[in-house]
Amino acid sequence: MAVPSPALQLYVTPPGGAEVELTKYLTYEGANQEMTVTQNFGRQGDTALFPLVFEHNGTSFPFRVDPLSQIRLHDSRVGQTLFGGVVTNPAFSVLGPNLGEWDLTCTDYTFYADHAVVRFPASGVAQSDAIVVGLTEQANCGISAARIADGGYVAPGPSLPQWTLGYAPLSSAWRTLATAMGQVVPYGWYVDDQRQLHFYDQDTALDSRVTFTTKPTTAGSITEGHIVLDTTFLWEQDATSLVNKVLVQGATQAIAYNLANGPTDHWLSDGVNTSWPLRYTVSDSPAPVLYVGGVQQTVTVTDSGEAPDAAWTIISNANGGYFLVASAAPYAGATVHLWYAYEAPIIMQATDAQSIATYQGPNHGVFSEYISDSSLTTPPMALARAQQNRAEYAYPVQRVTFNTSPDFLGWVRAGYVFTLDCALIQDPNRGYAMGVYDQFLCTANTITFADGGYRTCQITGVRI
Repeated sequence: MAVPSPALQLYVTPPGGAEVELTKYLTYEGANQEMTVTQNFGRQGDTALFPLVFEHNGTSFPFRVDPLSQIRLHDSRVGQTLFGGVVTNPAFSVLGPNLGEWDLTCTDYTFYADHAVVRFPASGVAQSDAIVVGLTEQANCGISAARIADGGYVAPGPSLPQWTLGYAPLSSAWRTLATAMGQVVPYGWYVDDQRQLHFYDQDTALDSRVTFTTKPTTAGSITEGHIVLDTTFLWEQDATSLVNKVLVQGATQAIAYNLANGPTDHWLSDGVNTSWPLRYTVSDSPAPVLYVGGVQQTVTVTDSGEAPDAAWTIISNANGGYFLVASAAPYAGATVHLWYAYEAPIIMQATDAQSIATYQGPNHGVFSEYISDSSLTTPPMALARAQQNRAEYAYPVQRVTFNTSPDFLGWVRAGYVFTLDCALIQDPNRGYAMGVYDQFLCTANTITFADGGYRTCQITGVRI
């Protein structure tokens, strides 16, 4: 059966100029560089490299490509734009006296988000999809975002009532939010060729309606791709990063005292000791309150290295420990009650009991992870991070990697779902019976163009 020819078009729009078509200069073979598109879901923007070879008369070129031009690769046969973004580095090579090559290094429209700074202070906005939209609108960098409820592509997520963010690039904020929202299932994002943000979890990913199979039934299809059984093909149950107990330490937070509650620290005098260690790092405000034997005393806070010069002093040593010091020991049996504000790290933990029970071993099935991240400034943020890592890594990842044959004319971008139909591997979800037929989330796709525009894809997918 004859396979239809590809139908690709390349368009470039210079800064402040009009769109021009440069399709006839696209070169699939014989150029210095290879035409590729590389995609990764929810980590960074897509990248591409387009070689354009042309002849010229030695005095002028038939076209040029300016840096920061917008670029678009469209496939009219599929009705899809395969890449849309910005030319970040147009490089020119001399191939001969009258022959030249433009190699266009490109990043998708995430490039604008990489270079837009936003700040999100604590506010009344608690819904995570509204936070994503608000940050994107604040950036005002040409990328639009709207909630699914408003006709856009930003999916709802868990409430984040105390979520805060200092100054950061917009794309960094998206990554941070994807982590914070992934309490149950991982979230990811991409920016499409219309500069619209798609932000969602794997359970609401769009279905490409493409099946990749080891049992071909047709050729030249846009809905059936054929898996090449070469050295790239790999079926994994990856437990390398398995974690079922996550301990997260965030930033320090100030803990205020309340005189109506018990003291922060308390001791019973033995009539001899004049120094007592404090459990926490003392905060200067509000001022500490001290009662000795039921009588309030004046207490001062002194910097490390200074000698106590009052009846009662709080002082730190060279190692950062704090002590309450008296100029004279109180009488034996006197109660010493001290209220003080202190600083303590935010610590949250998430555990997957079922995973622990499933993977019993000498370690009792516990695979722990410790995360220290000072950007987590509230307990909900730290808890969300712990829950997200637990959700994503509590079980081995079922992952497949393969190449497709050039007769596949369809399109599956990273972030879309596809169906895997492979009779040559065992299915752990069915007692290791032969054959896997299920849906996978495409997490990475590297597309190489050759032979007149036919493309091969190296796809990595994770079972959902």
